[in-house]
Amino acid sequence: MTTQFKAIIFDLDGVIIDSNPAIIEFWSSWALKEGFALTDQMIREWVFGRRVTATIEGLFTDLSDTRKKEIEQDGYLFDQSMQPEGIAGIRQFIQGLTDIQFTMGVATSSHHSRMLQMLERVGVADNFVHFVTAHDVSKGKPDPEPYLKMAEKINMPASQCLVFEDANSGVQSAIAAGMQVIGIGNEVTKEDLLLLGALEVITSFSEIEIRNHELHTKNGNTYLLMR
Repeated sequence: MTTQFKAIIFDLDGVIIDSNPAIIEFWSSWALKEGFALTDQMIREWVFGRRVTATIEGLFTDLSDTRKKEIEQDGYLFDQSMQPEGIAGIRQFIQGLTDIQFTMGVATSSHHSRMLQMLERVGVADNFVHFVTAHDVSKGKPDPEPYLKMAEKINMPASQCLVFEDANSGVQSAIAAGMQVIGIGNEVTKEDLLLLGALEVITSFSEIEIRNHELHTKNGNTYLLMR
């Protein structure tokens, strides 16, 4: 049976923009300054998909408030100065959805201004009208609030929304909200994303295409896009 959806929601970092390598480098640098090395598990749990403040609380719990504030300010400066490329195939995929007038949104832990800056850099800012950013919620991912808020904004049941996420916290957030998820990942992150409930995992949008109002993935799965 072909699964049907009426909206697609994108995370930003690691899904629309290829920012994860730079993000890992930034937080690894701060960890080394504080005398420890980040593990892959720390990165998946506390870095990807998290707000800057949540990452700091998760990784640097014992630091003084002054030091935490220093890291926070550095984190925001880093976010603003980042110049990532788009994930492979993302422009074509988003344009394909735009061409069939399909409902789309972005739900990110970033601040609104940074999100717009990154979407403009990739060339897809004009394709979106629905956003949920850090300022729109009181609880970030993995809490379901960001995706529940998005369902409200697009006036659509969560069950009719398909989410693209690369982070454990993002998959948990979307599924807790009642949405379904396709993971964006690699061989290292794939197992976690599937265990958390992702329908499947692709490495980039080069592995998915739109044909006759259907999404077809490299894994052989098909999803019907209903308007």
